Amino acid sequence: MSGPGPGGLENGLSVRARIIAPSLLGPGEVVIFELKPSLWYVAFVSLPIAAAGLMLLLLSGVVSDLPESLRRWGAVLGIWIVGLRIAVALLQWLGRTYVLTDRRILTQSGVVNVAVETLGLEDIESPFVAQAAAQRLLGIGTLFFRPMPGVRCPPLSWDHISRPSKVHAKVVEQIERWRRAQSMPKGP
Repeated sequence: MSGPGPGGLENGLSVRARIIAPSLLGPGEVVIFELKPSLWYVAFVSLPIAAAGLMLLLLSGVVSDLPESLRRWGAVLGIWIVGLRIAVALLQWLGRTYVLTDRRILTQSGVVNVAVETLGLEDIESPFVAQAAAQRLLGIGTLFFRPMPGVRCPPLSWDHISRPSKVHAKVVEQIERWRRAQSMPKGP
């Protein structure tokens, strides 16, 4: 088991109380780190619907041909659309956790209906980071995990994580450690 280094950091990654339920771990399985997406996750997933709400709010303010009561309802509806979408995105962010253990990666999502997706380290062909221009400017990115050919599992991703290059390096290091351990001859 590894512990936090100086300043509450474990190899540069923030260490907090465990987020993942212990029942999701196998016997003797060690959590290397747990991550939440960046708070920018809320903005990115809210953007399309929030933009529609803002457009409705804007139109209700600039279109003078509509009756005043209709313009007011348009503004109220626009505010509600934006507010509700951001509230839902915040709940989605709260329910999302990414975990690297000594044996696998896990993605936990959901608040009411919790879903857990896993992929064994031996089943990962290659993790890679993708960053849109906006993500690069904000210092976030998405880490994708492509399964080995023949593994019947969809690719997994850790969306909108902070410091994606550092997280990617840590994941690759753990995959290599796992592969070295599996290739060592077993004792009698």
